[in-house]
Amino acid sequence: MPKKKEAPKAEVPEWVLTFGDLMSLLLCFFILLAAFSEIKKPREYQDIIESINEAMGASGGMGLAHILERIDNSMVTNKDERARRDDNKRSTDENVTPNVPGKESQVSIVQEGARHAIGASIVFEAGSYEISKRDQDMIRTQIAPKIRGLNYICPVVGHAWGVEEKRSGLGFDELAYKRAQAVKDFLVREGGVDPTILRVESAGNTEPIELGSSSGQGGDTNRRVQIYQTGRTIEQTHPDPNFTGAGG
Repeated sequence: MPKKKEAPKAEVPEWVLTFGDLMSLLLCFFILLAAFSEIKKPREYQDIIESINEAMGASGGMGLAHILERIDNSMVTNKDERARRDDNKRSTDENVTPNVPGKESQVSIVQEGARHAIGASIVFEAGSYEISKRDQDMIRTQIAPKIRGLNYICPVVGHAWGVEEKRSGLGFDELAYKRAQAVKDFLVREGGVDPTILRVESAGNTEPIELGSSSGQGGDTNRRVQIYQTGRTIEQTHPDPNFTGAGG
C-alpha cells in the first residue's frame, strides 16, 4: 500500500500574516492622524466625519444625541466661517483690520510672552546695592555676552528682603530699584550692552525665593537682581527705535 503523502509545510508561520495585517492597520491609523493634524478645509473635514460615522453605523453613544442636521455653531463650521471671512488665510487669528494712520508713527502694545532668565542671580549684602567683585566677573563673562547685540527687551529686576534690609533706611522698593539700576549701569559700562534694551524694574520684597528660618528673615538669595529676556523687540515698543527724532 503506497504511503500517504505528507501535507506540505507552510513556508511562513500563520501568525506572521496576522501580524502583517495588524501592522498595516496601524500604519493606516497613523497616516490618518497625520492627515487630520492640520485642517485646511474644515467643510471637507466635516463631510469626512459624517461619511465615517455612516460607514461605521455610528448613531450616537452614551451621553450623545444623534443630530441629522449640520451644526452651524460647531468648532469646525466656525473655523470655516472665519476662513471665508479672512480671505482663506492660513491663520485666522490675525487682525486684518488696518490701523488708521496718524500724524506721528505709533506702536501697539505687545505682550512680552515668556521671560527667560539670563545667567544666575546677582546677590547683594543686606542693605547694600554695591555689586561684589565675584558678581562683577559673572556679569562680564556669563550675562553680558548672552544679551550683547540683541534686539530683545531685557528686564533687570531687583529684589529686597528681611529685617536687616528694613533697618537700612531704604524701603524695599527703593533698595530693589537701586540694585537693578546698579546692574544695568554695569552692563552698559563694562559689558557693552545696548542700554535701550534694558528695563529696570523693582519687585521689592514680593518675590522671595526662600524664607529660611520660621521668622522669615533668612534666605540671602532673596536680596538679588535677576536679568530676563523677553520676546519683545525695540521696534515693537518704540515708534523711533533708533532715536533719530526729537524724542530721542
